[in-house]
Amino acid sequence: MSEKEKAYRPPKKQQTTITSLSELGDVYKSKMPPPTDRPNRSTDTYTLVSLMMYLIGVEYRHFESHIPPLTEDFENYNQNKNARIIRNLCVIRTALQKGYSAIARALAYEMKNLSTIPDLIPPQTVKELLADGIDLQRSKPNINTYIIETNREISNRIHNVKNLFPEWVNWDYIRPLFIMPNGLKLDGIKAAGKFYNTDRNRYPFQCYMNWDVDGCGNLLLCDYKFVRVLYERYEDVFEDKRLVTGGSAEKTDDLYAFLGRNDKTLIVVDCENSDPIKLAAAFSGLNTAQKKTIHKIMLFDSDYTTATWTTLCQMGLPTDFETEHIVVGRINEHKSQVDMTLATNTCREVYLNNVDSVILVSCDSDYWALIQSLPSVSFLVMLERAKSGQQIRNALESQGHRYCFIDDFCTGASYTIKTKTLLSEFQARLDEAVQINVNTMLDEVLHTTWVEMTEKERANFLDRHIKTMRLKLSPDGALRIVVGE
Repeated sequence: MSEKEKAYRPPKKQQTTITSLSELGDVYKSKMPPPTDRPNRSTDTYTLVSLMMYLIGVEYRHFESHIPPLTEDFENYNQNKNARIIRNLCVIRTALQKGYSAIARALAYEMKNLSTIPDLIPPQTVKELLADGIDLQRSKPNINTYIIETNREISNRIHNVKNLFPEWVNWDYIRPLFIMPNGLKLDGIKAAGKFYNTDRNRYPFQCYMNWDVDGCGNLLLCDYKFVRVLYERYEDVFEDKRLVTGGSAEKTDDLYAFLGRNDKTLIVVDCENSDPIKLAAAFSGLNTAQKKTIHKIMLFDSDYTTATWTTLCQMGLPTDFETEHIVVGRINEHKSQVDMTLATNTCREVYLNNVDSVILVSCDSDYWALIQSLPSVSFLVMLERAKSGQQIRNALESQGHRYCFIDDFCTGASYTIKTKTLLSEFQARLDEAVQINVNTMLDEVLHTTWVEMTEKERANFLDRHIKTMRLKLSPDGALRIVVGE
C-alpha cells in the first residue's frame, strides 16, 4: 500500500472495555440524541390544544384519556354554540373524507342520507347541527355536494370562534387550518381527499384539517409544540414561551396541593408588592374543585399601585371568586398603611369565618409577624423571584411553611388583562387630549366659510363625511383624524 493510500486510510475505531454498570450507563447516555427545545412535560399547557382538539372534532374519549384530563375544557366549549357548530361540521367533513367510497355508495344506491349511516357518520352531529339552525341534508344526496357545502359553512362561520383563541396567537395562521384549499370546487375536494387518505397519521387524531407538514409527530401534544410548529409553517418564530409554558412544576404544584389539603382558604394580596398579571396567571389554572375551597380574595391596594389592579378587579378574579378590593389611604405620604390593614383584616377573617388556611401574596418580610401570630392556620406564601431574597425563603422553610413563585405560572390566560389595562389607560389619555364636538365645530366652519345649509343638508353632510372620519397613523407614531377621504 502506498504512502498516499495510507494517508486516506480511515482510523481504526477504539474498542471500549466495560467493567461496570455505571460505565455502561455512561456509554448509553453518550449515544442518546441531544435534547430538544421542548419544555418539560410537567410545565406544558393545553389551552390552545384543547380548543383545537374540540374544534377539529377529536373524540371525547381522547379528552378523558389525556394527561391531564381535558374533559372540563370539552364541556365548556360544548356550551358555546359557535364552537359546537364548527366541531360538528368538522366531524362530518372528516367522516366524508374517511369513508368516501362507502358513503358515496350508500347515498347513491341505498337511499341513505347523512343521518342514516350511523356506522360512517355520527347521527348526533347532524341532529345537533339541525338544532343549531344548520340543515345540510338534501333530497338528492351527493357526497361531493355535501363536502362542498360543509366547506362553505365552515368558511362562512369560522370567524365566529376567533374570540375563543387568545389574542397573542396569530389568527391569520389559525384560520387557514380549517379551510380546505379550493374546497368549493370539485377538483379541490378531490385533491384534498387524495392527500388526506395518502397518510391520515399526518393529521392530529386523523381529523381532517388543512395540514401539509410531515414529520412533526403529534401537532397537538402541547401548546408550545403547536404554536412552534404552526409559526414555523409560515417561516415565523413564536417568541414568548411564557404564554404557553409554566415554570417549575415542583413549585406551581404547591399551590394546587395546598388548596387540596385545606377546606376554607383566604387569599390576601399586598398589591404594593405583587404583580397583578402574574397573580391572575396563577389562579387562572385552578380547576373547579380547587376554586371551591377559596373563601375569598382580599386585595389591599393604595393610590400608589398600578391601574392594572383595577382592571383585574373589573374583569379578572371576580368572575370566579368573591373579591374584596380595599384601597388604603396614607396618613404619611412616605409610609404605607397596607401591611397593617392586611394583617388586621386577615386575623378578622380567620376568627369570624373559620378560615383554616391563608395564601399570602407578597414579597414583604414584614408579614412574618402575621404568620407567627396564627399558628393554627396553614400558610402558603406566593413570592416573586426578583423581589424575594433567600433569607425569607429559608425562614419559611425552617418553620414548615410552603412558598411558591407567581413567576412560574403560564401568563397566557392573563394576557387579556394586560391588554384591557393598556386600552383603558390609552382611552383615558385620548379623552383628555382630544375633546371635540362636531356640531359646534360645524357651526364654526359654516360661519367662517359663509356656506349655507338646510337642516337636511347638514344631517346628510354629517352622515356622509363626518361620521365616517378615521384615524391615520404615520410611521413616526403621529396620529391624525381624517375626514372626507
